[in-house]
Amino acid sequence: MRAGARRPDRRAAARAPYGMGPQRASALRSRRMRNRLRRLARVVGVVVVVVAFIAVAIVIGRLFRHRQSSPQRQAPPFPPYSSAFVRSGAPWDESSRARLVADIRPIVNDAVFPATSAAIVVDPRTGALLYSRNSSMPLTPASTLKLIVTATALHDLGAGYRFATSVVTDAHVSGGVLQGDLYLVGSGDPELLSTDLRAAVHTLKLQGIQTIQGDVVADASAFGPDLVNPTWGPGDLEYGWAAPPSALTMDGGSVQFTITPDADGGLARIAVDPRAAAGRIIGGVKTAGNDDDNTLQIDPLPDGSGFTLSGQIPYGAPQQYWRAIAHPTHSASLVLRSMLNDAGIRVTGVATTGTAPPNATVLWTHRSRPLSQIIRKMAFDSDNHIAEQLLRAVGQETAGVGTLANGLSAEHAYLASMQTDDPHIRLIDGSGLSPDDRVSVAVLAAALRSVLAGPDAAQAVTLLPRVGIDGTVSSRVLADDVIGRIFGKDGYIEGASGLAGFIRTAHHGVVVYAFLVDGWQQGLDAVWSGEDDAISKIARL
Repeated sequence: MRAGARRPDRRAAARAPYGMGPQRASALRSRRMRNRLRRLARVVGVVVVVVAFIAVAIVIGRLFRHRQSSPQRQAPPFPPYSSAFVRSGAPWDESSRARLVADIRPIVNDAVFPATSAAIVVDPRTGALLYSRNSSMPLTPASTLKLIVTATALHDLGAGYRFATSVVTDAHVSGGVLQGDLYLVGSGDPELLSTDLRAAVHTLKLQGIQTIQGDVVADASAFGPDLVNPTWGPGDLEYGWAAPPSALTMDGGSVQFTITPDADGGLARIAVDPRAAAGRIIGGVKTAGNDDDNTLQIDPLPDGSGFTLSGQIPYGAPQQYWRAIAHPTHSASLVLRSMLNDAGIRVTGVATTGTAPPNATVLWTHRSRPLSQIIRKMAFDSDNHIAEQLLRAVGQETAGVGTLANGLSAEHAYLASMQTDDPHIRLIDGSGLSPDDRVSVAVLAAALRSVLAGPDAAQAVTLLPRVGIDGTVSSRVLADDVIGRIFGKDGYIEGASGLAGFIRTAHHGVVVYAFLVDGWQQGLDAVWSGEDDAISKIARL
């Protein structure tokens, strides 16, 4: 290249399309630049509109939220532990606390209570410990474990919660014929009775249904499969207190056998209710003399399809026995199908299990009593089956399916929310039937205290039976000056005993208490006597 000659613009050459001269390339670049500017202007315009829309939405949202949180529209939550019932009575000062300790310590430190014993007394107003011995020691709770599922269910479901059981279908009804399957859908009602289904059958008859051209399907998918706790003892499984939980359990998960001796010494008459739930009945029962031994055996068949009966029963009045149903969901479909046929509604299909279609039409619904009343029955009767049903219900509420694992997770989550989920405790079931359960009196006290958190604390106390008067604690012996003011849930299993609840003291309002005793050596009566003495002394303070 000569000196002074102009160097070619390599960048311009590189940008110019192949075969174009410099002038044409320059014009093309100018046109492209104008197009880019026009596109940029359109984009900027759109952005301005979007920003303006977002700003307006934010303003409206703030106004809406302001209205939603306005004091006139939403009352503030009730402050916990501030009800008049909980706040009543004189505060516990150092003198009164010292007197309580002086009254209880000699009793709990007596040789009747082994080293594996624990006791706690708590002021629910403040959560302050009034007395504590081994309060963090994990011990066997037996049926006092039901207090944890009680507190969790009241928190997660609410005292007014009601279980619903429905009959639904996605089939059409034409000329009295339901052209498809009929579904019985459960949500875990612990108190559902087989006789409740008669109302469903009556409703279908009123709707003009004469034939069901399909199957009767039981849907218990809310709780998953029917399974018993693997840690329960084999000797318990045949009885109603260890019946498998199910979203469609009836009659406490059991069937009733009524055995009537024969006046002529022949075979006794066997009546089963509900008959369809029992499945196959094999064998028979002989009638023996008045003074002969009762050797009656009612054993479940290995596959859970029925029962075998054998042995003899002394002559006399009819006797009743209850046995657990191995497959409660399928049994529910059998019972409903039988009732339909008995009522003149012909069913062409079979009784089975499955899942109802999501958009099915509801033909009938049964609602349970409020949860608070169900809990009260559980506490008064120490009903294991109700406890296990409630455990699955809180699992279904919090995790979508009411499995055992989800129910236990719900309990742990609730205890964690109160900062009392001790990693050393073991929650294995909801009822305390498992010998592997371990809790501390501190955990029991926290669960009990949480029940008193709301404005209806006075009613919450009455969910437990009065010691010496009601339910499973009616046999306790208390003095006249304290009876009626002490409420409790007891428990007993294989050398372990427990008692926990509320005491309405004479001068300091209500307190929470709990006792757990493992491996007692001097007899259960001695343990109970010591506990009764201790709670009576507390009640007088």
